[in-house]
Amino acid sequence: QFSLIDDEEWAETLPGKRGFVRLGPKGRPFGVALYHQLHCVNALRYAYTVARDGLVTDPEIMKSKFAHDNHCFQFLRQSILCGADNSLIMVDQSNQSLSHAGFGAKHRCRNWAQLRRFVLDNQAKWEGLSF
Repeated sequence: QFSLIDDEEWAETLPGKRGFVRLGPKGRPFGVALYHQLHCVNALRYAYTVARDGLVTDPEIMKSKFAHDNHCFQFLRQSILCGADNSLIMVDQSNQSLSHAGFGAKHRCRNWAQLRRFVLDNQAKWEGLSF
């Protein structure tokens, strides 16, 4: 489980060049949605901790950050809808709430480790090119 304040731990979720790959004979760059999603979760985590702790007071910086964060909220909303996880989450009958927000519920997951290996192998193939 990741700590909200551990920037290094969160940065490790993105492989190499932030999850970008190059495909085709000319090496056209693409972003992998999983890593864009993780980038957005990390950006929102950072915005939350900065706001919670009052670390940014410059209105221009905040305005710029909010524009990016709004993009991330929209992107994550679309990603969640696209995934349409239909796993059932146990209801705590004592207070009619979702039990621990789904912890312990069984989900059918894709192999993200396999995707990470593909991304890292692809980045090694195109070493020296910026993404």
